[in-house]
Amino acid sequence: MRIVPVPWIPLLVALFDTTEGSAEPAADAPGVANEPRRMEGPLAVPAPGEVVTEAPATTPEVGNDASAATAVAAPAAEPDGDDDDDDDDRGSSRRRPGLQRHRFVYKNLTAARYNPLGLVNEFQFGYRLQLVDKNTTLFKESYFALKAHTFLNPAFGRVGPMIELQPLALLNLHAIYNAVGYFKTFDQLQTFQSPAATYSDTSLEKTTDRRYPGMGHMVTLSALVQAKVGRVAVRDNVKGYWTSFDVKRDAQTGRADTVYYDQTLDILQPNKGWVLTNDLDALYLFDFGLKLGARYTLTHAFYRDSMYLPGEGTKNRNNTQRVGPAILYSPPKWRAKAARRTKLSRKRWYNPTAFLLAQWWVQHRWRTGTDVSAGVPYLVLGFTFEGDFHP
Repeated sequence: MRIVPVPWIPLLVALFDTTEGSAEPAADAPGVANEPRRMEGPLAVPAPGEVVTEAPATTPEVGNDASAATAVAAPAAEPDGDDDDDDDDRGSSRRRPGLQRHRFVYKNLTAARYNPLGLVNEFQFGYRLQLVDKNTTLFKESYFALKAHTFLNPAFGRVGPMIELQPLALLNLHAIYNAVGYFKTFDQLQTFQSPAATYSDTSLEKTTDRRYPGMGHMVTLSALVQAKVGRVAVRDNVKGYWTSFDVKRDAQTGRADTVYYDQTLDILQPNKGWVLTNDLDALYLFDFGLKLGARYTLTHAFYRDSMYLPGEGTKNRNNTQRVGPAILYSPPKWRAKAARRTKLSRKRWYNPTAFLLAQWWVQHRWRTGTDVSAGVPYLVLGFTFEGDFHP
């Protein structure tokens, strides 16, 4: 059994009105977690923070990235500061006091994936600085943050710093550096001499003697744009992944392997090269906490001609596409109960959201009939939440 990460599922979008006063809680790419009128949760997407947060993404082999799961998560709209103000929970228009400028926050995404298998937990925590002191939907989530980021599954672990900037609710940018370590479990790490190599599920299971533990580096850059008109929310999350590993060399030629199988993205990742993903989401929001929609995902690897073996064609056959429905559920009473668990001015735990993503492979070298039937869907089931450590 191979464990592959769920690409972060970010799928929660924010409300964009400029009304002063409190806003109801909302739900890259994680990928995935916003409030009722917002979309979140790894699809981060996350979520941006996929989150949307970033869905996020990370984005899982039942144990890999949540981004792909990433995860139906996006940046979450936060509940109001007062725990005992029921009027605010019903959308009171009373003006709120100034926003807390300095906070220590966290987000968590857990997701499982099928086709390929995956299981992952993605966690981020750190310092957040409020940029604009306006308690409106557009600006109350404007912030700059310095965080620690971890991504763990049975096949490998990632850890490192994260920088996040959200000037307003429409746009989220973040950059992550991770040190990566593979455990030599679940058929990983496997590297190859060329992007033309076979990396189907069946092939990887038969070549477990090729796997070896590996250490390396990963840089992730993300840009999320999101908006809402009426009950319809749309978001687009673009992520770039650059990696560098100490890979083995061919015993006869001494040539270093040029690609490795990345369980999170389900593609041959170029070593010292880039892979780009794009998650496009559209959701319809209901009053009782249900969000229904669809997600389209594109993954594109950038191979250099030198990565192929001499005499091989250099046509890229590894890019993938998939599309399908997404369901997010975060009942208003459930959110309100989570938000009022303490009497503090901020919440220790809020925006809990469960999500389900089902997509069918439109383009994949091995999952459209060659090794796996095209009728078998890509499935992600996950749960995301966030909170404040202090104040």
